[in-house]
Amino acid sequence: MQEKSITHQTKLYRFMGISAIIAAVLLTVADYLLEFHHEYGVSSSIVEKAWLGMPSWRFALSIYFCMFAIPFYLLGFWLVYKAVSKTNKTLALVIFVLFSYGTVMGSAFIHGIMSINPLIYSFGIQHQLSHEALEGFIEGTLTGTILPVFLVHYLVTWIAAPLLLFIHILRGKSVCKRWTAFFNPLVFLLVGVIGLVVFPKLFIYLAPGSINKGNVAMFALVTAILWNEGKLQ
Repeated sequence: MQEKSITHQTKLYRFMGISAIIAAVLLTVADYLLEFHHEYGVSSSIVEKAWLGMPSWRFALSIYFCMFAIPFYLLGFWLVYKAVSKTNKTLALVIFVLFSYGTVMGSAFIHGIMSINPLIYSFGIQHQLSHEALEGFIEGTLTGTILPVFLVHYLVTWIAAPLLLFIHILRGKSVCKRWTAFFNPLVFLLVGVIGLVVFPKLFIYLAPGSINKGNVAMFALVTAILWNEGKLQ
């Protein structure tokens, strides 16, 4: 009975890790479908006239990838908890709660709204609404309405939680090597932002989906750490 229980745990952790990694890859694709345009990479504006030349299926597919894949992030966050709890259970719980709460309360909602904005804009232009009116509606009414949710989601999920994880690993207080602290969504976000300033011609292609690329790396790290967890020697 003990052998079956341990083998089940190993398989479960591997399933959770692989599922979270695949989900993060799909979310990265979803970000490219939503954000990327060859002229600017990641837009710095809320409303883009370039949306008119982008097919509507991009935004629909982006929504589908996000909505159906984001729940699997919770499996990845649980593995982060298990890895961190090996040396600090309290911090592991805090990081898990921050990641999970922020993702559930904001990720799918924010991504969904941002994916719908281009459809609203294109539909409005096709029906003779002015760019100024649509810009005012999307940037003012819609964005103003969801802004508190966006800020809480962003600060909790992609600033506070990964920062705590980064500091913990970098201090050498975890089971991870110090250099693996950079397998972190906040680090990938900062690299993407800085890269757009320093090497814009390259990073217009690399910056979209930076956070979710960081999640791929983070989930891969904890999956590797727990790959043989519970396995009989």
